[in-house]
Amino acid sequence: MRASAFRANKNTPQLYKAAVTPSVKVLYQTEQFDLANEYNPHISTFIPTENGIYEITAKVSFCPSKSKSDNSSKNKKDICKCDYCRKNSCNCDYCKKNHSSKDKKKHSSKEGYVASISINVNGDDLDIDNDFFEKSRPIGLSVTTILQLQAGDRVQVIFSAGANGEILAEAPLTNFQAARFPSPM
Repeated sequence: MRASAFRANKNTPQLYKAAVTPSVKVLYQTEQFDLANEYNPHISTFIPTENGIYEITAKVSFCPSKSKSDNSSKNKKDICKCDYCRKNSCNCDYCKKNHSSKDKKKHSSKEGYVASISINVNGDDLDIDNDFFEKSRPIGLSVTTILQLQAGDRVQVIFSAGANGEILAEAPLTNFQAARFPSPM
């Protein structure tokens, strides 16, 4: 039996507007590897060629916009549109890595939203992770599951949130991967 495993990363940010599309397929455009040529980066879909038991993991990092209206940014400094970045006082991990700041202040917003990530097989969400988050903090969601898949199943990652923002494009933060376990199937 031929080995089956792939890993793909997101290479460009993906704008998300909650009111326009309550849920979106996450686009993972860059293959790191694909042992059996089962991942299609053009449609961000894993299609196994063999029946079997698969472990599937998906990660999404999301930065909510400060307001309901969302404008695309032109430079890396403005990609994260949280309250921290606009005030140059960000304390979040994403902004510490990507923005410099002399004045670090703690944010005290009590506003929030729900966000979720799901593993979707043939149009059905089979495993979901969701949580409630502060309105202006970048977040990370991850879901891992073990599923029995049939050859030809279509596996995708679906994201939804109660806030506008941007799905971030950072390899360790936003990726999709699967591997088949050796089994008699």
